[in-house]
Amino acid sequence: MSQEALEWLREASVRVFGNRYRAELMLALASADGRGVCLGDLAMAREVPASVYQAPVRALVEAGLVRKLPRVAGERRRWYRRSDDDALWQCLEGLLSCLAQAPASMRVG
Repeated sequence: MSQEALEWLREASVRVFGNRYRAELMLALASADGRGVCLGDLAMAREVPASVYQAPVRALVEAGLVRKLPRVAGERRRWYRRSDDDALWQCLEGLLSCLAQAPASMRVG
């Protein structure tokens, strides 16, 4: 995802979800493989501190949309996986992908 698209997604995330990084995290979870998402890995890939994802992931866990996976022995990283509601996550992935790819004409200041 380009830096411009990422910034747009973050701006849209504030307006739609009330948090700058929630849509970004949800999109990563929606498109993740069976292993899930490690916040540290996502943060490194996006060049942001992992702490920016803590509040969004906590809210998603509390809402039952995400599960915190048990730690693997000897591994410090924490993994999160989306809930098993595939229909819901399919809808969310569509919405989030549209938000991330919104053309400039749809972008509102």
